[in-house]
Amino acid sequence: MLANKSSIAFKYIYSRLTVIKNISTNIKIFEHLAHLREHFRKEEENGGAVPIFKKVLLHADHIAIKSNTTEYSYQQLYLGSKKLSIQISNICGSGASCNVAVFCENNALLPLTQWGCWMSGQVFMPLLHKIPFETLSFIIGDSKSKIIISGQLYEKIAKKLATMFDIPLIIIDYHFVPEHSINQNFLEKTLLTVGSNIFIEGTLNNDFYSCSVAMLVYNNSAAKKPKGCRITHKNLLLRIKGTSEAWDYKSSDVLLNLLPVEFNYYSVHSMMCLLSVGGKIDLGYNTNYDKIWNKILGINMPIKDKPNMLTALPSTYTKILKVYAKAFSNNPSMVEYIKNYCQLNIRLMISGSTPLPMNIFYYWYKLTGHKLLRYYETPETGAILGNPYTEDERRKRKQNSFNVPFPQTMIRIVNFKDKTILAAAIGNSENGGVGNVAQIVSFNTRYDNFLGELHVSGQTIFKGYLHQDDTTICFENNFYKTGIIVEFENNTLRLLGRADSIVFKRAGRSISSDEIETLLKTHYKIKDVAVVAVRHPLWIMNICAVCVIKQESTQDLANIKLFCSQWLPPHMCPDIFKIVPYIHRNSEGRIEKNHLTKLFSF
Repeated sequence: MLANKSSIAFKYIYSRLTVIKNISTNIKIFEHLAHLREHFRKEEENGGAVPIFKKVLLHADHIAIKSNTTEYSYQQLYLGSKKLSIQISNICGSGASCNVAVFCENNALLPLTQWGCWMSGQVFMPLLHKIPFETLSFIIGDSKSKIIISGQLYEKIAKKLATMFDIPLIIIDYHFVPEHSINQNFLEKTLLTVGSNIFIEGTLNNDFYSCSVAMLVYNNSAAKKPKGCRITHKNLLLRIKGTSEAWDYKSSDVLLNLLPVEFNYYSVHSMMCLLSVGGKIDLGYNTNYDKIWNKILGINMPIKDKPNMLTALPSTYTKILKVYAKAFSNNPSMVEYIKNYCQLNIRLMISGSTPLPMNIFYYWYKLTGHKLLRYYETPETGAILGNPYTEDERRKRKQNSFNVPFPQTMIRIVNFKDKTILAAAIGNSENGGVGNVAQIVSFNTRYDNFLGELHVSGQTIFKGYLHQDDTTICFENNFYKTGIIVEFENNTLRLLGRADSIVFKRAGRSISSDEIETLLKTHYKIKDVAVVAVRHPLWIMNICAVCVIKQESTQDLANIKLFCSQWLPPHMCPDIFKIVPYIHRNSEGRIEKNHLTKLFSF
């Protein structure tokens, strides 16, 4: 009896000591986090650059990435990237700023590889397997890459390039990611405190990141050879800060990310913003479209996994709407449920930087109650134009125009005589908008309506192109010349396309062939399309559409013409349609439209 009482007393004392020990450990963790957060704040106040892989230490136990049925915590990704960084440093040397070519996949290994490169002090250079091999070999040679990193999916092409250039190849897989475990001593082992300074074990000081390049992104939009766009750590971190403030990112957010990988590696809103604040990303790009609505509606998901944000390209929204039409349009109760659910549970739906067709904007709003938030960005600039996160009488989300420059961005429009005719930036603020502060934009111009080239300035703008010593080619008075033609009207900016694309006037209105093509591509019968302007001897200009019809479809031009009249203003509707078996593209995937004009004669 006495032995039993002693045993019970011992268990009670042990359990109390365990509770006290856990409380003590939690207090230590809290103190470490508070000290680390304050250290990062001071570093940034003094102009330092705190890379994203260091900030994730503030959220080590949170889930960062959800991919199919697997979850990865910030601690797992951090330790995996540290393991990779050691291999990279063994080849390049720590802090050498070597270009590391990476074949990107849309999974948790993408941020792991980025962080591994940056931890080692190298430059992350993304590659896409679908680029022609000749272009890939040009990029490897032009950048003088020191290593190639690839997953098993693209191992064959990576080996071929590594052999061709005689450089090391690292094949990564999920063995780089350790098992998830709650290590209460993780921060204590990772941080070294000396006085008021904090050093993170196995990483470079923030001074290195304040003046070094983070990414080298080859822009394939150039007419000739692709150019390497150098993005610094400061550029990247200011893009993250600006977008996070504009769209109010929080650690409680869950983002359903349906973007393809070529947007995820440089578009900060899709991954980096949320990872920098400790949120969760559900990578659903490869999900069957029939199951996308299950993810959007959080069906059979715990509350912590249900998304409250969504990002996708307009083409993806088009496919999701087609599934909706088949599965739900004839079920009134589901139609009502979906709209109510989306309005109550999802705070933001974002449409990627490609043109958004009017019919997709309209139907998405009708079915979900959400006006898609459109933005415009390039690797060189980051996000520079958008629509308001919070709408009111003066600030409205629109389908085909923008009215808000992003924070820390100045824009101007220059006419064809190189004269500035508009300047704009985020001005003063007032209550009621983003983070309880609305963005007020001041457009400084004397004109009501005009065309010009968009120029951008600010600390988010890239450093320049690789091997381009003469920056005056793409910069003028610290403004980057985007080559994009815009129209200013009613205090909004409408992007018409690149200076080398087809932009013309008809009935006194500016018309972009890109806008017409974007709409026509959503028609269920059209496989491919190109729009050209052909001068008529009697009339000023004819809009001509060259269409490739899907194999199983009938050549019903009347249906396509009716579709255009429903969704395009009269002055933008094509005058002539021509059906062809295919539309020729060059090696960069571009249509040479000057050849198409020969199909039409008047």
